[in-house]
Amino acid sequence: MKILFLLIFFLSIGLHSLSAQELTVGLNGQLAIPQNEFSESINTLGGGLNLNGHYRFANSPVGLGLDFNFINFGSDSRDEAFSTTIPDLRVRVENQYNLIQLMMQAKVQRQDGIFRPFAEGLAGFNYFFTETSIRDRRDSGADPIASDTNFEDFAFAWGGGAGLKIRVFDLRDQQADERWFENISAGYINIGVRYLNGSQAEYLKEGSITIENGSVSFDTLQSRTDMIMVQLGFVIRF
Repeated sequence: MKILFLLIFFLSIGLHSLSAQELTVGLNGQLAIPQNEFSESINTLGGGLNLNGHYRFANSPVGLGLDFNFINFGSDSRDEAFSTTIPDLRVRVENQYNLIQLMMQAKVQRQDGIFRPFAEGLAGFNYFFTETSIRDRRDSGADPIASDTNFEDFAFAWGGGAGLKIRVFDLRDQQADERWFENISAGYINIGVRYLNGSQAEYLKEGSITIENGSVSFDTLQSRTDMIMVQLGFVIRF
C-alpha cells in the first residue's frame, strides 16, 4: 500500500504543476477474474484497488496515462510459537497472495458530455508476490511485528478494455474561488471492463506454503496469467 500512497503523491504534484485541457485522476474498486490456464490454478476472484492518472491532448479524443493495480488473491494464517526458546509466546503468521500491475494506457473517449464512453489499450507488467508477516494474535489490525516477501515473479501483461464515465457534478462555470476545491472542475462515476493477457509466471495461492519439522516448502504454480478486470469507481477532472 506504500506504493499506492507514493503514486497519489506524485500524481498530485503533476496535476498542480501542469496546465492542459484535461487531466484526470481515478480511483476504482475492482474484481480480477482469472481466465484460461490461470483460472485452473486459481479458482477464486481477486479484489483490490486501481489508481490511474490520464492526460487528454487538447482538442482530441486521444489521451495517455499510467495505471496502477493492487490485487489480493487470498490469504491464510496460523498460530505459532514466537521461537523455540519462547514456546509460551504465540503469534499469528499470515500469508498474503498479491499482484501488482503497472501499465501504460492509451485511451480514446468522447471529449465532453454527461456520458463519456471510452476504449483503452494497456501494456505493462504483472508482479506476483507472497508476503508473510507476524502479528499480535490479540490485535490483527496492528502493524506487523515483522514481514518478508518469500516468493515473487514478473510477467508481461497487455490488453484492452471499454467503459463509461458518467458526470455527477461540473464546476467549470464557477469561479475558482467559489469551488469547494479550486483545482477540481468535474467528477464522474467510472464503470469499466478490461481483458488483460499475461505471459507465463510462477506464483503461489492459498495453501501453497507448507511447514513441516521446521522447514518450509512451496507448492509453486505456473501458467499464463490472463484475467478479466471489472472496475467501479470515481474520476476527478482538473
